[in-house]
Amino acid sequence: MMKVEYKYDPQLLNIKENANGDDIEFTITLLDSQLKKGLKQVREYFEDNKVLTDIHYYIHPNNNYQIIVRSDFYNEFLIQLFRQELLQEIKWV
Repeated sequence: MMKVEYKYDPQLLNIKENANGDDIEFTITLLDSQLKKGLKQVREYFEDNKVLTDIHYYIHPNNNYQIIVRSDFYNEFLIQLFRQELLQEIKWV
């Protein structure tokens, strides 16, 4: 399986990623509240598909978000972050 690298602007947000069983857990902190709309669009994209367990989305205080992504939706999640301009670059290596 190819590894994925991505870049984002650390002045706008912070992304941490950890394995969570078979899933990947993202902790996203928005430093610019203007980005909330984009993250909401990502959530709506996944809510509109038929798979209920693709992502679990939790909102915490201070613009912190915990998003647990099923591993088979990992690439799609990153692509959606990129589409909403939360990521600057995605690269498969």
